[in-house]
Amino acid sequence: MNIKLVVTDMDGTFLDNESNFDREAFDELKNNLDAKNIRFVFCTGKQCERVENIVGDLSKDTFIIGDSATRIKYNGEFLYTASIQNELGLSIINSIKEIDESQTIIACTEKVAFALESVPDDERKFIHGSYQNVEYIKDFKEIESDFLKITVHDAKGNCMKTAESIKYFENEVYIVASEDYWIDITDLGVNKGTTINRIQNILNIDPSETIAFGDGLNDIDLFKAAKYKVAMDNAYSELKKEANLIAINNNENGVIATLQLLI
Repeated sequence: MNIKLVVTDMDGTFLDNESNFDREAFDELKNNLDAKNIRFVFCTGKQCERVENIVGDLSKDTFIIGDSATRIKYNGEFLYTASIQNELGLSIINSIKEIDESQTIIACTEKVAFALESVPDDERKFIHGSYQNVEYIKDFKEIESDFLKITVHDAKGNCMKTAESIKYFENEVYIVASEDYWIDITDLGVNKGTTINRIQNILNIDPSETIAFGDGLNDIDLFKAAKYKVAMDNAYSELKKEANLIAINNNENGVIATLQLLI
């Protein structure tokens, strides 16, 4: 097994259900990877700044694909950004609101993630779990800049239906319901797999030298960029069918434990 690039999703994969990870074990793993010239990538829906906050100084020399694969950040510098035009983004937001006003919409720009002031406290904890820079506004029309992505959290778990209901935007944007409770909408052709391909081109690393870890339906695209596909034991069955290895679950340090065995 010739691995030069390790890529992992965060929620439900690298992080446990309390959004924690074994810092000591990860520090040791990173040292082992560095010694073998193997690069490490976090690939997540979280805001890049949120990843830096969670990982802390261990994010040094680590690629962060954040905001649902719309940005690549490395040692404080953005290497890539993809965006949705403001007018199109607002049109999508209005369509989602018409389906169900109770859904929480998070409209992400390069500087901040916007949500409505009317969002209840129990939903705000989901927002702040993934976004470091957050601003609450009265109306999304206040946003004048372009969007990195639009995310929906639905406490009712109807995201699969909502994604199906807005499929008429699929010629303009990429829409994926990663699970029953989350939808991510990004620029057309931008997903975890295509952005990993960008890093592979930057580093001159082939998919055949890449291992990827995931748990959600949006990680099906991630697996397309890697020869070695590892689904967590807690992953969706659809993703497990695409995997060639199943790791112990995210609450048992599955990513780090698997890499310690393989590397």
